[in-house]
Amino acid sequence: MEALLVLFGALLADNLLLSRLFGIESFFATSEKASKAAVYGAAVTAVTVLSGALSLAVYELLLTRLHITFMATFVSVLIISAVVCGMNLLSRTLSEKIHKFYMGNMPMIASNCVVLGSVMICIENGISYGISMLYFLGAGIGFTIALLVFSSVRERLALSDPPKCFRGLPILLLSACFAAMAFSGFFGLSF
Repeated sequence: MEALLVLFGALLADNLLLSRLFGIESFFATSEKASKAAVYGAAVTAVTVLSGALSLAVYELLLTRLHITFMATFVSVLIISAVVCGMNLLSRTLSEKIHKFYMGNMPMIASNCVVLGSVMICIENGISYGISMLYFLGAGIGFTIALLVFSSVRERLALSDPPKCFRGLPILLLSACFAAMAFSGFFGLSF
């Protein structure tokens, strides 16, 4: 039951993008089309799960035993970078189209705060390894859901004619605010 609560909490109530504004830089950059948002969200989810698993393992097996837990952020950033580079090499062998997309978005994926933020939240709260894996998965999928929701909002905005003072970034920020308010309705949700 705790596993489901963590998973759904990371998906909805504790959506890192809309409740904590982690990854907001890529929120605007990759949410123009639903297809791009879905692929980008899947890449961020994969990086979050893989780098989170490795970061927690290194934290538990190495940093805590050597009493250098203050290095957790630095080590996690190195692991995230290594995972992103490894996925880049993997994408090159899979498909040229995937590799081209990945190369164009690799800096944004490597610096996405959802990836590092989810690791730091699990470390700071002392969440067990198995539950942390569910949290990483939920954080990545929640990020993808928020991107997909916002991509549909942006498609509607492209068809609308807002007042001149709201065109461009102002209407995007207001739309993000309303999306965050909608997701805040999930706070306090109990299963």
